[in-house]
Amino acid sequence: MKKSIIILGVFLVLVSFPSLAQNCNQGKNLAKKTWESWGTWNPKLQEGTFNKEVQKLKNSWNSLVSNTGFTIGPRFLEVVGIYQNGTIRGQTSSTFVTPPSFNDKMIIDIYKYAGRAQTSVVICAMDSDGVLTQLESFTFSNGKSRKRKKFTLNNIKGKIIIVAMKNLSVGYRFSYKIRAW
Repeated sequence: MKKSIIILGVFLVLVSFPSLAQNCNQGKNLAKKTWESWGTWNPKLQEGTFNKEVQKLKNSWNSLVSNTGFTIGPRFLEVVGIYQNGTIRGQTSSTFVTPPSFNDKMIIDIYKYAGRAQTSVVICAMDSDGVLTQLESFTFSNGKSRKRKKFTLNNIKGKIIIVAMKNLSVGYRFSYKIRAW
């Protein structure tokens, strides 16, 4: 009985320490595969041609994992302003990767609409050389309140954006909508 109480106490102490936020490496493999598919960044590419190629890559990815919240690994985030939904359960994470940006500016909008989990967000950019740069970080506080956070990213032309979110709570969930434009 005494051993059980001690073990339970140690477990509760370990679980009470918040996990660290995700870092820029979460979507690195998917971003690298995108760059491998495209080669070096060429600003003279036509966006329509690029979108066709991205659609091919997206279709093959989606045929494997359906790009849903059940996706293992990063999901593609289209830069068209349409929300994608998801729920991050206790101590798990979710990562989104955009295609390379044709614009110098992008807005990422994350809306927490349900759940109580404290959740950290890290937004990074990867250039065609594989160099990762952290652009933004934010932590949604625990509690039931709804919250929207918009991030304005500048100087990102020719870069892939990675949005990594990690639920820092043990027993709570974080339900969200995310979009980019």
